[in-house]
Amino acid sequence: MDRSHIWFPLATAAAIAAAALALAAPALAQPRRLVQDPALDNLRHAPGTETVAPGTLGRVRKVGDGPRVMLLIPGIGFGDNVWDEFIERHRAEATMYAVTLPGFGGTRPLAMPDDPAAFGDTPWIRSAVSGILALLDKERLARVTVVAHWALASQIALQLALDRPDRVDAVVLVAGVLRSYYDGMPDMGSWTAEARSKAIDGLGTKWFKTVTRDTWDDNNFMSYDYAVNPRRGLFLWREAQAPSLPVWIRYLLEFYSTNLGPRLAGLQTPTLVVQPGFDDPGMYVEDGRNYMRNLCADSWRGVSGPPLEFATIPGSRLFVMHDKPAELDQVVAAFLRKQAAAGR
Repeated sequence: MDRSHIWFPLATAAAIAAAALALAAPALAQPRRLVQDPALDNLRHAPGTETVAPGTLGRVRKVGDGPRVMLLIPGIGFGDNVWDEFIERHRAEATMYAVTLPGFGGTRPLAMPDDPAAFGDTPWIRSAVSGILALLDKERLARVTVVAHWALASQIALQLALDRPDRVDAVVLVAGVLRSYYDGMPDMGSWTAEARSKAIDGLGTKWFKTVTRDTWDDNNFMSYDYAVNPRRGLFLWREAQAPSLPVWIRYLLEFYSTNLGPRLAGLQTPTLVVQPGFDDPGMYVEDGRNYMRNLCADSWRGVSGPPLEFATIPGSRLFVMHDKPAELDQVVAAFLRKQAAAGR
């Protein structure tokens, strides 16, 4: 199995055994640090960390005065600033609420749950959904269009639409991910909730708890995954690496624990999934390490039909809104016009 994608590949043989996984991994093309420090406990905040209460959002920014109300959710590792250029292009046609999840973008994190080694209950994802619903109530917003980017934000947006279809008129997932999926583990999509929780809890306690920052930086997403422009990719990589390891690991393993695929049969809200092409000539993909396409495209394999729609934007990487802004705007505008014509 690929050892360069985000963290499943970093599991040592002991962690994999503990998670009851039988995996085969090819040799790394380039050595990367795979170091643990038994003195670390990345499943708890560092002493003195100031936290916020459940149901609290890290930050909310209201911009624009147009008739359509949009809720913008950044993906794992990022704050609301990743939407800045999108906001400037749409401030005349939409009123936008750009949120930051606690612990990202320089905000204070949520407190750790009583059992920080259990991830399947997804308390931080549930807190984000509760915080967003509280925001809608506070602002007296009957219904919103949710625009979410990347992993974790996809899960929050879909859960909002599934749990409260009365509050969401449409969903746009930019580089959306349905669930964790990798070619080296083709049965992941069919895991039961119990099997998924057991696997992820095992990886949390046997690997993530004691990984060092150097190991994390060597094996998290690379700068070239994020954007076509190398400078922008580097800046995005730096931003994604800024949150503490306990915050990243908590959100990451809750994302890994979540599979909303079985619930999509009950999805009522029109949903557009915008997929990056990951096909530009400069895109660097090591042999056997196609993890970005696995997440943004292959995780949706076997899912089709209304209310889901799919669009691929060639020449783009994870941050489609930076690589191909005009093309993204065209695809989203066409989708929303269709919903408006249908009375949504």
